[in-house]
Amino acid sequence: MASLRLGRWHFLLFALIYVYAFPYFDRLRSAQEMPRVLLTQEIVDEGRFYLDRRRPEMVSTNDLSVGPDHHFYANKTAGPSFVAIPVYVVCKIFGLNSVRATTWAFRVGAITIPALLFLILFYRLIPRFTDDVRAQNAALAAYSIASPVLPYSLLFYSHMLAAVCLGVAFYLCVKLSRTEPARPWLVALGAGLVGGLAPMMDYQAALGLAILGVYLLARTRRPFVYAGIFSAGAIPGLATLAAYNTICFGAPWRISYGFGLDTAPEKGFLGFIGPNKESFWNVLLAPSNGLLILAPWVVLAIVGYVHISNDPRKRNEVGPEAAVCAGVIAAYVLFLGSMLPYMARGGWSAGPRQLVGCLPFVGWLAAAGFEVAGKRFVTRVLAFGSVIAGGVIFLAAATSYPHWPDGLANPLFELSFPLIWKGYAVNSLGTLIGLRGIWATLPLYLLAAGMVIWLLGRGWRQQAATLALATVLGVTLVASYRLFPLTGKYSWNAWSYITTTWEPTR
Repeated sequence: MASLRLGRWHFLLFALIYVYAFPYFDRLRSAQEMPRVLLTQEIVDEGRFYLDRRRPEMVSTNDLSVGPDHHFYANKTAGPSFVAIPVYVVCKIFGLNSVRATTWAFRVGAITIPALLFLILFYRLIPRFTDDVRAQNAALAAYSIASPVLPYSLLFYSHMLAAVCLGVAFYLCVKLSRTEPARPWLVALGAGLVGGLAPMMDYQAALGLAILGVYLLARTRRPFVYAGIFSAGAIPGLATLAAYNTICFGAPWRISYGFGLDTAPEKGFLGFIGPNKESFWNVLLAPSNGLLILAPWVVLAIVGYVHISNDPRKRNEVGPEAAVCAGVIAAYVLFLGSMLPYMARGGWSAGPRQLVGCLPFVGWLAAAGFEVAGKRFVTRVLAFGSVIAGGVIFLAAATSYPHWPDGLANPLFELSFPLIWKGYAVNSLGTLIGLRGIWATLPLYLLAAGMVIWLLGRGWRQQAATLALATVLGVTLVASYRLFPLTGKYSWNAWSYITTTWEPTR
């Protein structure tokens, strides 16, 4: 089945899917993006980290912090802003200094391109978890299009970069453990360098970094040497984070959330109150945000882990790597499930954005789950149907309004689908050539749908019947979300705000 494996040119199709739409709303001034955009500009233009003079440009100040020096700082991890510095330098050379132009450039240059390049490494590592090429392709479709990876590869948020850093570091750690690279010390150093950047993107990524260190200690031929090199490699990233915290907030261990204008983190310890049902619900099962609801295929990660654990051959071949994946996923879920429910929910977001950092590990385990599901026609239909459902949901979110208000109980049917149905189209390659409404985004929908169906169907027997039934199942599952409770009056207020600040104009 080697011929079913994708070539590099196939990933150009993913690139077109990822760069087609530009869901930007200037009057929204996203509280997640604006502080990071302004921080990059201030670093390059003024050589400073505080945002005092840019404060009037922000619609919301909840995502600002007041340091001990009484200056205003971004209440965000600074990693993405640092990554975007060379992008902004190029923007200035061409006179593209506006917030709109730099936001597009930062999204593409600092987020989308790394996410696309990582897709290749993600796909290269899947054979470690299953030698069934059909299952490998299904896992790629699920991860890249049918999960929060899609919308967060289009926005200047931190989570996708955290996923890339942890994912690349894991790829290199596996290479060091399972192969004989010509320069193993260089691989260990590279893993540490990339992994050390992850906490600069998302603080919780430090948990994944620690798990990778344990993996090297347990699996490499010279554990203390390579784990030591890995740790040394992580120092530049961690030192940069410590220096930034010291300059802005007075000490390496003081982070922006402890100084935020949003007072919610003052409860507990920086917003941590211990494991609680409401936070776990928000992250996993809430109809408006839960990963298991919006991307139901992730259940196959559990199936894959159980399959690997129970099969002696699989356990020998990939058991330690499966344990790492399970550990990273569990660490992320427990981390978020221990936060205040408000913080675990993550504000205005399309799906559980703070879980994005562990999604590569979900995808790798799910590949083994797709192998198990593929052995029977019924389970294969169920698996593929769950991918199609996730693809519909996240494609709709990404191409309508990828900032679901956290007060909406059913954002799919109260926001995303109505926007698409009523002809609200985001900026895109379609609008660039004068198309409007559904016609502007229809090429993207056809391309993404074709990509998912093609990847799911390659090499399976009873292909037409499987895909037909899976499509019916997926669409029916999404339609059934209409049965989830609606918000009520708040949804009308949200709709009014979003449509009056919409662009491009209809």
